[in-house]
Amino acid sequence: MKKLFYLILLVAVVGCEEEPLLGPSGTVNLHINAVFAGNPLVLGQAYQAGSVEQLQFDELNFFISNVKLLEEETTDETDLLDIGFADFSDNNGGEAESYTFRAVPAVKYRGIEIGIGVPPSSNKSSATSLGAGHPLKKNFDTHFWEAGNSFFFMKLAGVYDVSGAEAGFQLFPAKDDNYRVVTIYKSFELADGETLDLNLEMDILKFLQDTDNQMIDFTDPANLSTYNPENDALSALLMGNLDTALELK
Repeated sequence: MKKLFYLILLVAVVGCEEEPLLGPSGTVNLHINAVFAGNPLVLGQAYQAGSVEQLQFDELNFFISNVKLLEEETTDETDLLDIGFADFSDNNGGEAESYTFRAVPAVKYRGIEIGIGVPPSSNKSSATSLGAGHPLKKNFDTHFWEAGNSFFFMKLAGVYDVSGAEAGFQLFPAKDDNYRVVTIYKSFELADGETLDLNLEMDILKFLQDTDNQMIDFTDPANLSTYNPENDALSALLMGNLDTALELK
């Protein structure tokens, strides 16, 4: 059973409104950072990796979902966020996507659980009926893949240059089978009335590793797209890499 954020105690006072008294709680700021080999990812900057002489990223964004904290002393979980959208398309290096959660129980935690992508229950074209400010509604036109009947969970696009011959890649994993939930175990404590900053890091180099822990070979045309043409094996590989690519600092 999921834990309520706080215990509400109603106190009746003659002549005064009844107001809830909150238990010990604090604020959690979740910062998501994109890096490449441990250094801040800069879109448009040239990188050298594997067989690629020059590698440049032009777009990076992804949905996050079902974000929750895991309590240390119980099996309770504190839900923070159902669906969010992290967009690094204007990233010049070092800028984090940040989310603030208030009235979070002030207890000890043993880790965080986060989904990357859109969970199957929400991965539907009917997202157009959601409110205008909902992340799925806002990004429907750019991220819903009609042919695959799924949202693109992530968009990672750019170009590589092998011996001066530039070519593009579009890695857009999608479909329910590729939705990934990552649990990161790390102890931390939120004190009553305090603010806690959690820094979650995604390393794109680790995300792009093959089964031999080497960077995928962009000289192989099969590694240039997950959807055009469709490549389910590549999508599964990339999303499976999230277990090592995501780290709580």
